[in-house]
Amino acid sequence: MTTTHNSPRVLGATDQERRLVETLYRAIGGEPDLLDDVLAPAWEDIPSIPDQPPGPAGMKPHIFAFHEAFADARVIIHDIVASSGLVAVRGALAGTLRSEFLGVTPNGRYDEITIHEFHEIDNGRITRSWHLEDLHGWMGRMKA
Repeated sequence: MTTTHNSPRVLGATDQERRLVETLYRAIGGEPDLLDDVLAPAWEDIPSIPDQPPGPAGMKPHIFAFHEAFADARVIIHDIVASSGLVAVRGALAGTLRSEFLGVTPNGRYDEITIHEFHEIDNGRITRSWHLEDLHGWMGRMKA
């Protein structure tokens, strides 16, 4: 289940932009059906996973797989910054590896990574997202 920072710093974001990104991270944190409320049907995930279809349907299987491996996953939002329909989020993704994920065997260790993501918003939906977190690097660290 998602925990978001109770008081993320918000700069320039409208209430709608803030609600959209907070709902997106609640979805990533374990409530994938919320994606239907915030992502455009043709939403683009950049970089995407090979053969990932656009929109909520393309993201939901990855959220399920992540939560199978990290049942206690948390998304923590620290900052939301917006301008002209673009919203940046700085936060953390944290959890305990309990089953295999991206080829890494479970080790029972809790760890977290910083996330930096950018979202384009149009007509009340997130239409495109760019990710800068190093998920594979995180998993490499979990091997050690």
